[in-house]
Amino acid sequence: MKQLGFKNSVLIAAILFLFGTIALLFFTPRTEVFQLCVVYFSLFVALIAMYHEVNKIRTAAIIGIFARCIAWLAFPTLSDDIYRFIWDGTMILHESNPYLTTPTEFVQSNAFTPFKQLYPLLNSPDYYSVYPTVIQFFSAFGALASNDVYLSSLLIKLPILLAEIGTIWMLPKVLMRLNISPKYSIIYMLNPLIIIDVVGNAHFEAVMIFFIVLSVKLIQDNKATMAGAAMALAIGTKLIPLLMIPFIVKALPKTDRWKFILALLGGTFILFIPLFSPELIEHYFSSIRLYFQTFEFNASLYYIARFFLELILGYNPISILGPLFALASACVLVYLFFQQKSLDLKEALRSSYWGIFCYFLLATTVHPWYIAILVILGLMIRNFSALVWSLLIIFSYSAYSREPYMENPVLLIIEYGVLAYFLVNQKPMKRLFSSAIQ
Repeated sequence: MKQLGFKNSVLIAAILFLFGTIALLFFTPRTEVFQLCVVYFSLFVALIAMYHEVNKIRTAAIIGIFARCIAWLAFPTLSDDIYRFIWDGTMILHESNPYLTTPTEFVQSNAFTPFKQLYPLLNSPDYYSVYPTVIQFFSAFGALASNDVYLSSLLIKLPILLAEIGTIWMLPKVLMRLNISPKYSIIYMLNPLIIIDVVGNAHFEAVMIFFIVLSVKLIQDNKATMAGAAMALAIGTKLIPLLMIPFIVKALPKTDRWKFILALLGGTFILFIPLFSPELIEHYFSSIRLYFQTFEFNASLYYIARFFLELILGYNPISILGPLFALASACVLVYLFFQQKSLDLKEALRSSYWGIFCYFLLATTVHPWYIAILVILGLMIRNFSALVWSLLIIFSYSAYSREPYMENPVLLIIEYGVLAYFLVNQKPMKRLFSSAIQ
């Protein structure tokens, strides 16, 4: 056991970590906020203990993969997105396009199993699907077992699990070539947000992260064409990596820049061929537009602006503030682009990190799994503010402790107040996770 780095202290922490993972995934409904937060915070304590006590990175990798296997077996309980994945996949298998028909429209003329069972479980039945084509492909794979929702969830989560194993394998190597201690990869391997919320609750941020890390690794290997193709797959999974593209392109030499761009455009074109019609594009972007102008959850700066503007207007100004804050995010991205040094990959990752961070601070909706991308990018620039956020964001689930859901303003203030402190003062986190290369 000691040859693998399993000291007694590590063994105890690992057992507690795995038991906590089981308790959270199998025995903690999201309505039990106190239990959810206590167990989740305990997992972070175990993470810190193992970070300092583990002798070998592969030990943390073994524990992290084992925890992810447990998460793979758990049916999602913190999020109900799994039902929409199964729905979209089932529509595809029935030769119907989820970008063209809302569930409500579809069920009116196709109310048979499994649609009849799934429809009441959907959280946005009146919206066209917004999931890009990579997710649709994996959803169709999962829908092969759509008559058994649990088995279908296992099939959908399988690529998420495999992607995480790939990321765990690549990350130490990527960090070393960025002159960052590979031991920091332990923070990702054992991060409760990634294990519980991303893997356990079936969010494809894991697949997106795998392709981002792969793209960075390929850039380090001077394989710009393959890096562009990998980034296209990241965008084909979730659209958020689009915000990284200008920064990455600026970091590449001219000869590699065009190889990356052409592969990126070609890959993106192939992946988004199903959207290449006026009607599909209209439906897809109408759902995205409604997202920015309708949904509100766990926001920060937006809630402050909404509070004061409501006093003046007398109604919820989301239709004004949503687009306005999106424009503000674009301005931040432009500023970061012109401030970024050319031909420096680490600078590109730093610009990407702060650009996406500001985007989420200005967003109207920030679900916990959204910030997984910040956790991985933060490690690549040795910034731990996203790690703090990945701990505090569990407070957002307090909204589900009552029906209809209602957010707790006190917990929101704690979440963003503590986050603001660690944004300004990085020293405590850097001391806590100080590391030599191991």
